[in-house]
Amino acid sequence: MRKLTPELLDHLPHDDPGALRSRADLRRINFFMGNERWIASVIPENTHYITEIGAGDGHLLARLAGKFPQAEITAYDLAPRPAHLPLSVKWIQGDLFAQASPTHGGTLIANLFLHHFTDPKLRVLGEWMRGFDTLLINEPLRARLPVLLGKLAAPFIHPITRHDMRVSIEAGFQRRELPAALGLDHLVQESVSWRGSLRIFAQRTNQSANLCSIS
Repeated sequence: MRKLTPELLDHLPHDDPGALRSRADLRRINFFMGNERWIASVIPENTHYITEIGAGDGHLLARLAGKFPQAEITAYDLAPRPAHLPLSVKWIQGDLFAQASPTHGGTLIANLFLHHFTDPKLRVLGEWMRGFDTLLINEPLRARLPVLLGKLAAPFIHPITRHDMRVSIEAGFQRRELPAALGLDHLVQESVSWRGSLRIFAQRTNQSANLCSIS
């Protein structure tokens, strides 16, 4: 069963020294887990729009702006626009639930973001995502191995990261939980990584089944 506990990083000022250190830890954790490599490798080459919700420090979108120069890239986050972000990336600051969903479709990215929300909120986000052609979702896998890996990493990371990593895994997902919570009407492919990721590649389909295919 998922357990939602507040994460420390979510309640710190953006420029707090501990928050800065924890975000640096998260970049290293993302690298170890291969999350950004996976996302960059599965984005359709011909996509014209890339949108990330919960964009954080903008590190992923800065990378994608170089790989997909033809795409219009938009980020949503509570935090202010990162200084290093290319000017071509549009940054929308504020509560995502108060923002209208884009109408242009394209590719939506949610990387280590959806585990912050309860099932009712996830259902609302599922409706928000409905107009996108492709969904790329990467979330913590709720399992014993990620817990063990987190314990092994504990001596090398900031106390904020140490706390939030445990909380994130407890709030993570197992197979089939997230597509059902979002109420997806996309064609869904689901996979897990031994490094602790649960990944969803979903494409919009005209079929009416909610979960057309899960592998």
